[in-house]
Amino acid sequence: MDRITEAYLNDFQKEYSYPENIEKPKLFEYFVNHCIVSRLHSERFEVEDVSVGGSGDMAFDGAAIIVNNNLVFSKEEIDDLKNRLHGLDVKFVFIQSKTSSKFDSAEIGSFIFGVESFFKHGLPKHINESIKALRDLTDYIYEQSIDFVSNPSCLMYYVTNGRWENDSNLVHRIDAGIETLKKTELFESSKIEFIPIDADNLKIIYKELKNKVDKQINFEKHTIIPQIDGVSEAYIGILPCDEYLKLICSSDGSLLKSLFYDNVRDFQGDNPVNREVSETLRNNAIRNSFVLLNNGVTIVAKSIQKTGSVFTIRDFQIVNGCQTSHILHDNKASLDNSIYLPIKLIVTNDEEVTNRIIKATNRQTEVKTEAFLSLQPFQKALEDFYNSFTSEEDKEYRLYYERRSKQYENQILNKSKVVSITYQIKCFVSMFLDMPHSTHRYYGELLKANEDKIFVETHSFYPYYISCLTCHLWENAIRSDTINQRYKKFRYHILMVIRILLKGADKSPLANSKKSNSYYVDIHKVLKDPSKVSILFAQAISIIDTVERSDTYRKYTPADLTRLKNFSTRLIQSAIEYKSKVINDE
Repeated sequence: MDRITEAYLNDFQKEYSYPENIEKPKLFEYFVNHCIVSRLHSERFEVEDVSVGGSGDMAFDGAAIIVNNNLVFSKEEIDDLKNRLHGLDVKFVFIQSKTSSKFDSAEIGSFIFGVESFFKHGLPKHINESIKALRDLTDYIYEQSIDFVSNPSCLMYYVTNGRWENDSNLVHRIDAGIETLKKTELFESSKIEFIPIDADNLKIIYKELKNKVDKQINFEKHTIIPQIDGVSEAYIGILPCDEYLKLICSSDGSLLKSLFYDNVRDFQGDNPVNREVSETLRNNAIRNSFVLLNNGVTIVAKSIQKTGSVFTIRDFQIVNGCQTSHILHDNKASLDNSIYLPIKLIVTNDEEVTNRIIKATNRQTEVKTEAFLSLQPFQKALEDFYNSFTSEEDKEYRLYYERRSKQYENQILNKSKVVSITYQIKCFVSMFLDMPHSTHRYYGELLKANEDKIFVETHSFYPYYISCLTCHLWENAIRSDTINQRYKKFRYHILMVIRILLKGADKSPLANSKKSNSYYVDIHKVLKDPSKVSILFAQAISIIDTVERSDTYRKYTPADLTRLKNFSTRLIQSAIEYKSKVINDE
């Protein structure tokens, strides 16, 4: 491993709080899985959830299923996403990472064979639980093949510290493997890809993920918009579509999904409107009228540098035009500088101005309610509450509320302490609404089902913070192997059990008041005492074990148990009994 890659690996280890004694191959595996999946999915995720390496790993150590541009881990999420977009656009992603400095034909062959075997009827007996769960989701997806927008994609990433030189023997081996996968007829033939990633490419990917996006375009046909309060400068004009692609593509030509504003960026797939746009681009007779038929794209940037018609745009988001951007990218082979796109380029550091632009430009088309969640006053106030824990005593336990996707990505801080809106919702409903069994749902549907119970204006901010801090401490214990990895699946149930052990089963006071705040301050004090937290975790695990091993539930896998409402109910009863026994013993 070269020194630069080693430095990046150390940076990743520090940012995500991996222990000093973690084995280097395992850390490299996490690093690679983080890089590859982050490029395909811009939301924050737990890298351990896409890491399947170890015994029985079928020659791949990273795997992810992306449905309608969302990383999925449950059947409920698949159902919710299918219902939202009335179809399924599926990507299967497989990753093999090697610390060696070469691309080995035999290992590449094993990797491709492992992917082939994953889709065959009847898996080998020796495979691990993570791959079994993935296969279960895969079978569920294919049961709904009538809802496919098109057959799924299959992306295979093989990553080493060597240099990829298009060796003919390796290319022949890869092509043969792709042909075998095509014969299964499970995938769109044109979307079966083997992507070799060498040391140089891996470094580029990590740098692109870490750095703010700076892009340069030739915006020749533009005019200046007159001065507007809160806006440094603004331009409107038309840009050749192939020039626009320079803004939204990474170094390897893939779409930079992180550019599209959080939750307002969902691509709607192959719907009638998007099909019509694609047909316009492919029709030589009318493609030059695209500029008249399309609403265009709105770009909001923190700053620009302008030299003549050459614009260097820094730290920007595409706040409107997600559908157009995806379709242009899908049709990039047929674009040239004769096809233009309407562009609005706005430079501002005023958050309120940005919010108004986002709301105005996206209200023109149907956008789900959760898309605008981060713009609500409650969310900004909650972020401020998280940021209020600045004392030396609280420093170790400070978390960062990320109401806008990637807002902390370029800051030097422990990324395991960053709380996304999705994570916040799941922690809160688990710990204070007793609904850990619901966390398998897509967060938008979970929010919709509880819209009168979560992010309510009269609520105290404390329960939101406390629920995430508890989960963060639990996941730290899992990551450091203080707690066995098998309990990771129970993380949301643990939150509910811990609340009962500390405060009983009565409903927690959610309204903001001195009384309710003292309730949460008491919990907070316990969470800042490592010895008390260790005891709590041990008690919670004991309760989980007792219920899991009971006659009623021993036949279920942990993944199935976590979906059962009656399992949550039984845990509540067991936690109450345990707490009562402890009190009586005292």
